[in-house]
Amino acid sequence: MTKPRILAALTAAAVLAGGTGTALAQGEGDTTITVGPRTVLTAGDTAPFDAPGVRAIRRGQPIPSGYRLIGRQVSGYSGGIGAAIRFTCPDGKRLKTFGLTGHAGFLAERAYVDHRSTVIVSIARTGDSGTIYAVCR
Repeated sequence: MTKPRILAALTAAAVLAGGTGTALAQGEGDTTITVGPRTVLTAGDTAPFDAPGVRAIRRGQPIPSGYRLIGRQVSGYSGGIGAAIRFTCPDGKRLKTFGLTGHAGFLAERAYVDHRSTVIVSIARTGDSGTIYAVCR
């Protein structure tokens, strides 16, 4: 395994174990990345972003029937280290896209559209935080 994959695997294991991952950034000491509890926005809730590729989800508008937005708040980035996070849609729903609030970012290493579940890697600059949402329908 390459170093980035080992760090991602270690971070993922730590996140899955307790919601907070600690990873070593080369020469920078320990880094703590916090992944908040899962939040779900449903039909009638206000959408916090414009969903790329999904015209029905628009910032400030009610979420239409049939959609679920699954969110995880992420903070504590440093030295290019992020957390691997699994997003899973409820039964009968499939991933359509992702949306962001705050200064969160992510990398999806595989095609996820129309899958029920995927793992993404959160990325951002030092001190950034925000929420990553999976759009399910």
